[in-house]
Amino acid sequence: MRDAAAAEIIALHRAFESWLGAGEGDPRRFEDAFDPVFTMVMPDGRRLDRAAVLAFLHSARGRRGTGFRIVVEEVEPLHTAPPVILMHYVERQWLSGGVETARRATALFRVEAGVARWLSVQETWITPPAPVQQA
Repeated sequence: MRDAAAAEIIALHRAFESWLGAGEGDPRRFEDAFDPVFTMVMPDGRRLDRAAVLAFLHSARGRRGTGFRIVVEEVEPLHTAPPVILMHYVERQWLSGGVETARRATALFRVEAGVARWLSVQETWITPPAPVQQA
């Protein structure tokens, strides 16, 4: 379970990097990853359902540019209760102009037949984006 969930975290974030950065990839990759009951709590506290997350991802294709990068660190299980596992990870993003953000996440997965499906994720800022300076 642990290996399937950890591999899914890394693989999905690679897909996000390609999709959001260069605009490459197949949207079915993330559509299939999220369980129908999937929810996400954003680092700013907003709670989104699966449809809202997918709508955001579809609209954001290629908008972060080819220099966009995502690195996932500190992937580890927090609790296991088969077929469910709660995972922790840190996600770092590099945006245009070298701006770095970091967020700590917990993600709940259902793992069946070696396939991890996202049930829920909650992110908290470690390093939020800098405020936009007004001219």
